Amino acid sequence: MLSTTMRAARPPSVRAAPPAVLWSRPLRTYPSAPFEARVPSSHPRCSKAASSHCHFRIPARTISTKPPLQPKGIDREFEKEVAQKKIPARPEEVSTTSTVRNVLESSPPQPGAQVDVMGDLKNDLHTVKDTFALATVPREAYGLGLAGTLPYLATSLSTVFLSWNLNTEWPSQSAFLNTILLNPESATHWLQFLEPIQVGWGAVLISFLGAIHWGLEFAEKQASHDRTRLRYAVGVLAPAVAWPTIFLPVEWALTTQFAAFCALYYADSRASAKGWAPPWYGTYRFVLTAVVGVALLISLVGRAKVGEGHTRLSKADLKERLHKRPDESKDYHDWAKEEQAEKERMRQEKKREEQKRKEAEKKAKEEEGKKNQENEKASGEKSGEEKKESEEKSPEDKKGDE
Repeated sequence: MLSTTMRAARPPSVRAAPPAVLWSRPLRTYPSAPFEARVPSSHPRCSKAASSHCHFRIPARTISTKPPLQPKGIDREFEKEVAQKKIPARPEEVSTTSTVRNVLESSPPQPGAQVDVMGDLKNDLHTVKDTFALATVPREAYGLGLAGTLPYLATSLSTVFLSWNLNTEWPSQSAFLNTILLNPESATHWLQFLEPIQVGWGAVLISFLGAIHWGLEFAEKQASHDRTRLRYAVGVLAPAVAWPTIFLPVEWALTTQFAAFCALYYADSRASAKGWAPPWYGTYRFVLTAVVGVALLISLVGRAKVGEGHTRLSKADLKERLHKRPDESKDYHDWAKEEQAEKERMRQEKKREEQKRKEAEKKAKEEEGKKNQENEKASGEKSGEEKKESEEKSPEDKKGDE
């Protein structure tokens, strides 16, 4: 029966009329003016001279409409009459909220109608899904944009884990924690290695987002003062804000970059709304900014929570914890301390030996000096005796010697 009704409601087919009749025949729907009155006279193929040779096939309309009523003139007298009427006062029906309705307020439910809570929830989920699906965004831009946020997310999660690792007792009583945790020296090394990478990658992303506006401006063929000023300002301010953050402490650097990402998203959404960027660019930037913002919040909030719940250890405490057993409170033999004591003992012993050697050398020199003095004294006495003996010899002995 339904198919019979549909066949009966189908409009009859319209046969093509002769050219002259089609040209002067009015449309079946609004506007009802002749077709020749709506065709521009400047059309090269349909001028008035060639109207009898132009063939147009007018599509059939299944639903006919009526033209709206057009006022022929303004009734000034009626307007004066309405203006002189007084509106009756109804204070019992008027309140501060009777004529106000919030934009996000849902329509009041019909009396007796059942509210479909799950249906509204499904609609919200579909809206979020469609937003993050980015069906209108080119696949290449979507894939490369998400790939660019992965290093930021990875370094953010890694730095939070390493911060928690450094503020957790190691070795611990749990075998599982001893498996996943790094020793404090390795955790400190990796944390000092990853923090500059995270801040530097954020500076690269912010600079790239500013450079996109320069590329869009270079591709324009018509100049616009407001558009050019905005794009050049964004392209210059983005790297000017991003790169000085690498000299700041990590927490301050990440906070500044978070503010820069939010400001760039606002500028990009405004540019997309004004037609200065592709229509899909605002949604595309929303998704990427959401990923980066979540990574930054994880890093900042995670660091703050770790610092609140634990006391940051000094280097001495970290070294001391290296010698603790995971199963008992008794300490291991402190080999580092013993090695330091042994080095100190050897240094003192070497110093004493050096002092003894110097004293022995000094003593040897003193003995040698005394010996030399005695030798000199003995030789002097011997020479004096020989001289005395020579003086005591007689003249005859001297002549015999000669």
